[in-house]
Order: sequence, then C-alpha cells, then structure tokens
Amino acid sequence: MLCRAADGYWNNTEPANAKRLLESGITELEAAGLDLEAAGHRLLLGRCFWELLRSDLATEQFERARMVLEPAGPSEALAILYIRMAGMAQFDEELERGVEYSKRAAEIAERVGADLARAWSWNFMGGCEIGLGQVEIGFTHMDESYQAALAGGHRFQVGNAVYNAVHCALRLGAGDRVAVWSDRIGSSSSIDTDPWPHYLRALVALERGRVVESLGLARAAGQRARDSGHQKMIWRTAVGLAHALAENMAPDEAAAVLPPVSSRVDVQDAAYDGASRIRTHLAAGDPAGAYEIAKTVPPAACMMAAPVDAIAEVAADAAWLRSFLDLVSVPGEAAGSPRVAAAKGRLALLEGRLNEALNELKMADAGFRSGGLLLDVWHVGRALAEAEFLAGDVEGARSRLAAIVADATPAGAVLAAELARDTAVRLGLEMAAAPQAAEHAAATPRVTTGERMVSVLFADVRGYTQMAAQATPADLAERVASLQRWATQEVQRRHGIVDKFAGDAIMATFNVAGQSVDHATHALRAAVAIIDKAALAGMPVGAAVAVGPAVVGSLAESANVSVLGEVTNLASRLQSQADAGQVMLTEEVYRRVREWLDAQRIEVERVEFDLKGFDAPVAAYRVTAGVGAAAPA
Repeated sequence: MLCRAADGYWNNTEPANAKRLLESGITELEAAGLDLEAAGHRLLLGRCFWELLRSDLATEQFERARMVLEPAGPSEALAILYIRMAGMAQFDEELERGVEYSKRAAEIAERVGADLARAWSWNFMGGCEIGLGQVEIGFTHMDESYQAALAGGHRFQVGNAVYNAVHCALRLGAGDRVAVWSDRIGSSSSIDTDPWPHYLRALVALERGRVVESLGLARAAGQRARDSGHQKMIWRTAVGLAHALAENMAPDEAAAVLPPVSSRVDVQDAAYDGASRIRTHLAAGDPAGAYEIAKTVPPAACMMAAPVDAIAEVAADAAWLRSFLDLVSVPGEAAGSPRVAAAKGRLALLEGRLNEALNELKMADAGFRSGGLLLDVWHVGRALAEAEFLAGDVEGARSRLAAIVADATPAGAVLAAELARDTAVRLGLEMAAAPQAAEHAAATPRVTTGERMVSVLFADVRGYTQMAAQATPADLAERVASLQRWATQEVQRRHGIVDKFAGDAIMATFNVAGQSVDHATHALRAAVAIIDKAALAGMPVGAAVAVGPAVVGSLAESANVSVLGEVTNLASRLQSQADAGQVMLTEEVYRRVREWLDAQRIEVERVEFDLKGFDAPVAAYRVTAGVGAAAPA
C-alpha cells in the first residue's frame, strides 16, 4: 500500500513524498521476502532520487534492482530498468552506453509484450542517437515513441518524448524541429501542476526572441516546480529564468536566482546552464567572468552543439578555443548545427581567417534565421557584422548591427541590442538611438523623497575647449550627442539615473531607490564603460565616483529627481583631478569595489588632493581604465 501511494504522489509531481513512502514500503516488502516486487519499486525510487538531484543514489537504486530483476528473466520491470539506465547514461553524455541500454530495453519489451516499455525505449534510443550524430534516425525513433505512447494513452511517456525532443532540437539549433515538437507540448494531457510544459514554452519563446513572454512562462514554471518539490525542475527553471533575465538586462536578478556552478549533478547540466551563466556575466558587464564560466563547461556537454556557440562568443584566447573545439568534436549530422558554424566562425575571426569566418557565420545566421531562432540570430549577428566590416563591407556591418538593435530592443532582448551597440562603437560605426525596450523601458524612476546612501558619478571630456575650436559646430554637436546617448545607456543598464548633462559633462546617481547594495560597483563600471566608448570615438574622458548620504527625490511637482548632499560636490571636485582614461574613487568607494578591481586585475594608486571647499586633504584612489575593462564584448 505504501508503494502504491508513493506512485500516486510521484504522478502528482511530488517526488519527496513519494521517496519517503517508497523507502518504507520497499523495506517492508523485502522483510516479507518479496524481493522481486521490491526491486520493481526501486525503479521509481531511483527516479525520485534523480528528481531530487541525487543521481548517485538513483544509480545505486537501479543497480540494486538489476541484481534482482536480471536473474529473474525478461519482464516489463527489467525493460523499464534498462530505460532508466539509458536515461542516466544520456544525462552523463555516455551515449553509446545509452543506445546499448535502450536497445536492450526494446528487445526485452518486445519479448514480453510490454507496449509501454517498448514505446518508451525508443525515446532514449533516439536521444542518444542524436547525440552521436545520427540526427534523422534519432528524431524518427523519438517520433515513433511519441506516436506509440499517444496511441496507448501513456501520459508520462508522451510528455517525456516531447520534452526530450524539444530539448534536443534546441541544443542543435534546429528551429524547424523545435516548431514541430513544441506544437505537441499540450498533447500529453499533463496535470496542471506539471512544471515542464511552461518550462519548455519559456525556452522556446526565449530562443525565438520573445524575451518578455519567456520571463512570464519561466516564473510560472518555477512556481510549479517549487510547489511540487521537484528539485531537478526547480534547478532547471531557475537556470531558464536567469537566462531570460540576463537577456532582458537584469543581471542582478539573474545572478540572484541562478544556482551555483557546484549544483551541477549530471554532465548534461552544463548544456542546460552554460549559456545562462555566460549571458548573466555579460549582462553584468563582466566578459572576463563570462570567459571563466565558459571554461567550466566540459567538452562532453557540447556533443549536441549547445552551448558551444555561447562559449565561443566569450573566448578571449584563440588557442584555448581551438583546443576546446578539438575536444568537442560534434559528430555526424549534428556537426551541421548552426551553433557549430557560429563557434567555428568566431574562432576563424579570432585567428584572422576572414573568408572562413564570413562563410561559417553566414551559415550560422541562415540556419538560425530559417528556424526562427531570432535570439541566436541577434547574438551571432554582431560577429558576422564584425567580419563584414573587416572585409570592407562597412555599410553592411552597420545595417546588420542597426537591425539587431531595432529588432531586439522592443522584443525585450536588451542584452543582444546592447552588445550590438558596443560592437558598433568599437568599430567606429554610428547608429540611431534605440527604440524603447520591453519590460525594462528606460525611464526616470519615481522615488519618495528621503535620505539615501548613493553613489554619484561625474565625468567630462578632457581638452573640450580645444576640441570645440577645431571641430565644426555640427560635428561637435553630433559627438556630444553620441556621448550623452552612450552615457545614458551605460548608466541605465546599471540601474542608475542621469541627473543632468552640461555640454560635455555628465552627472549620474546610483541607488536613488535605496534598494541596491552594489551601487558603487555599478557606478564604477558605468564610468569605465563611458570612458571606453568615448575613447574609441576620439573623446578623452575623465571621471570620478563618490559614495555618501544625500537627499534624493522630486522636490517639486513634475520635476526630475534631485540629489542634494556633499557627496555630489566631492565627486565633482575629484573628477576635475582625473586625466583622460582615469576614474578617481573616494576611500569609501574603493573599500566597496576593491574585490571587483582585484578580480579585474586593475591597478589602483592612492593619492591625496587639496580640493576647493574641503578643509583637509582628501584621499582618493586613481584607477586607469583600459578600453574594454568593464564593457561587455
């Protein structure tokens, strides 16, 4: 009775409750000498352990069951045991073994007339075959599994086939197959508490560039997973939500929900979370951190292509990327994935093989575009634009980057748009202002007037008077407008507000709502990014950041947010001491950002200044910002 009740709990997506009852029930069955029946229930107990992130204990249960079931001869339970073992092999990318186990399961199921097990075995057979490069036959077996399970009314097996097929198609970047299988998500008659349908729809929406839709679906999936206690789906939905948040340029929220790297259990987990972790670092303006995360992905996790394209996107060293791709060796038909072409194209670009880069990146773009995977189109597009620029097609590069910004921003894919803008600036290409972004639209926040601890950033162009004398008024106005637009983008993407522009001077404030603990780091990163972008456009900028209390709020009806306090005067005075390419930090700012500076290997020099309006010398820290120090690549 305990084991039967456990089956009911598991079918209601409650693995923790099912596990508790199974452990008691199996103990009682074995005490009664019913070892064969107990072994059959160990199959479900193993599945529960896997759903609770204990793959080691799951494997142990399956091995214990095999010791009893194998000597007893062919049975439906033995066939299901081999299906479970095939699944464990697939999760760890041991694909040849997975094919072997699933074929053994199909053979046993055929011998004993177990229709459910036979249909189910084709699912894992197909998944492993796809990973081995046999894409056509693999999806054929998955379709046979789906059709047979649907005809037999096997709800779980229907959903399992759909889930695995959509996941495989997304990893390959096969948008046409994603379309076919995602239309089947509702065919399993899953219960309303199941998290996986919302989760799959969230992944599909994200890859198709519908980021805001993906956010809503991911949150709904996560809530269902938490309600059920299904730890594996809690982990996966958190990873999916973090990815959508990162693409929407909410890096702090993404980092808060993203499980630690140490939470990976199966090799396959790195395929699930690789792109999410990389994009979260990029959204935070930390390309070096994104590269370090890329190095944590084992080559075996890329057997089905993803996340090889995201890894190549942030690889800073061509030699490392080449050695990684040599180890990945995506086999057979899977090697035709646009994700593989994107990775090869980025490597060719890093190594200066321009014609090859253009060919591979164009193939990747065409593959993603034909399958409607617009998020991938936008991300690979900036590499293709750079290759076009280097090949002499300047207008083609500008048009491509402008199209990415125009299409991605209103879809909520703010990261893709920002990275495209950054690429345009690095290449010296001017683009029109971006349209308004979905979800995180740029706007001055309404805040209650009160005292806050804020970070204030001042920056302006060095040698502006001489520059003004040498440039035409129209040219000068265009350059200052570009500087103001870039400053607004960099400040807003790091949750600050621009208080005012005064010609070439910029004042911005961070933590006006009083809810951020990292506002000093945000201000410093914004300062470095503004300096970098301005330098690439031939405008030398110096800056300063100060932290302190200030009265923040709208002091009159319809007025902009005002920031009043000594901290603004201090930041302004320090900024006048910064040379081009330098950021001056107060002692308190330095204390708050020291770890970040150390991680970026940015050198700092302690200095003292006699500043107007301050009785004693003011200690400060001089940071020299190299181009690219804090801006996403």
